[in-house]
Amino acid sequence: MGESGGKLSNYLKVSYGLGDLGFIFMVTMSNTYLLMFFTDVAGITAAAAATLMMVGRIIDSCSPPIIGAVIEKNNPRWGKYLSWVLIGAPLIFIFNTLMFSSNKMAMPGKAILACIIYAAFCISTNIAYTGYTSLNSSLTNDAKERVQLSTMRGQGNALGKCLAGFLLLPMIKLIGGGDLNSTGFLWSAVIAGAVCVLLYLNLYHAAKGKDIQYKEGGKKSEKLTVAEMVQLIFSNKNLLLLFVTDVARILAMLVTYAMFPYFFKYVANNIDGAAPFFGIVNILAFIGATSVPFITKFLSKRNAYIAGNLLLSLCMVAAIICSNSVTAVIALISIGYLGYSWGNVVNTSMYADTVDYGEWKTGKNARGLYFSMFQLSIKIAAVFSTAIAGFGLTAVGYVANTEPTEQVIMGIRVISMALPAALLLLGVVLLLFYDLTPKKMDEIHKSLGREEA
Repeated sequence: MGESGGKLSNYLKVSYGLGDLGFIFMVTMSNTYLLMFFTDVAGITAAAAATLMMVGRIIDSCSPPIIGAVIEKNNPRWGKYLSWVLIGAPLIFIFNTLMFSSNKMAMPGKAILACIIYAAFCISTNIAYTGYTSLNSSLTNDAKERVQLSTMRGQGNALGKCLAGFLLLPMIKLIGGGDLNSTGFLWSAVIAGAVCVLLYLNLYHAAKGKDIQYKEGGKKSEKLTVAEMVQLIFSNKNLLLLFVTDVARILAMLVTYAMFPYFFKYVANNIDGAAPFFGIVNILAFIGATSVPFITKFLSKRNAYIAGNLLLSLCMVAAIICSNSVTAVIALISIGYLGYSWGNVVNTSMYADTVDYGEWKTGKNARGLYFSMFQLSIKIAAVFSTAIAGFGLTAVGYVANTEPTEQVIMGIRVISMALPAALLLLGVVLLLFYDLTPKKMDEIHKSLGREEA
């Protein structure tokens, strides 16, 4: 039952999924093409680009716990969590546009400015996305509705990546007159940012009045001290296991996304192949996300996450063995992303479980704080992904727009496939110790007096 009373409407559920579609469509542009924009368009060296993105992400990574604390301590008029979606949306648009703006500054001023804008963009996404993911727990206490919201988010996530995969590169080239140039990147960033903002505004319209503490005079949330917040995080074993597993899984995905444009340009000698690759991969991810309600009839959320990681890691290993065939690589990794989407769907519902577990264990509810950990996992993964991609390319001798050596080709294959496979397997091991089973969650919900469907 929703906290505001009654079942959630289909319009709200679909709008929740569309919110992630817009966000992922926009952020996939930076995850996939920003490093190449810096190195091949803006004229920043791979090492400098890796450094500025890593520094920006380190600054950014400090913000989710702070944002989570701010969210928990405030009750804005538009909804405790929904308000932050509304506040973050225009900031995302502004900094996403500036991030893909080229300038004629000399190094290192160009790199420093890019670092500041990149960090501001990432912090803006934290504001909106922490509020967005917290809605999974605040809109409803019903376990089935939480899974439905998670499924809609996963479907929107996969469909957003699918659309980005098929459309972004052709759009950049079309606007750029057939080239990967500054004009194409800039106006594509404007379009992607506008899509994100419009779908977040639609979510606000759908969820208005449904978020907890929307009505004046509603129950006030507890004011938690910094010490209490730290204690709540580190006393929740399952939250920490889920957090580190998410870091490993997301890092695997981000490294793949950052490296595969280089794979197609320098290994496959066909940069245009990147668009159908990312599109096909995410069609399979969308199918995988859609299958989650069926999968979770037979597997717990934890076991679905484990099975998904195993599937993608095995496909990555097989792709390395068959790496001389571009077709085989595309087919294998696409199949693997069926499994990747299982973890990507169930994790928000699992975070909601850790919220309830934490409240049951300590008597304190800290949704925003716990869901800021979900956002922090993305940020930490992003710090390492840009460092791995940028410094990895430098280490194997990559030079932009030149014929690659065998060492560069082998390095791109290892960084884009072998490392992600190892990270996914690490997540499998960690989740073996996660113990919030369906039976245990039923006991916790009964103890908390929560209504179940």
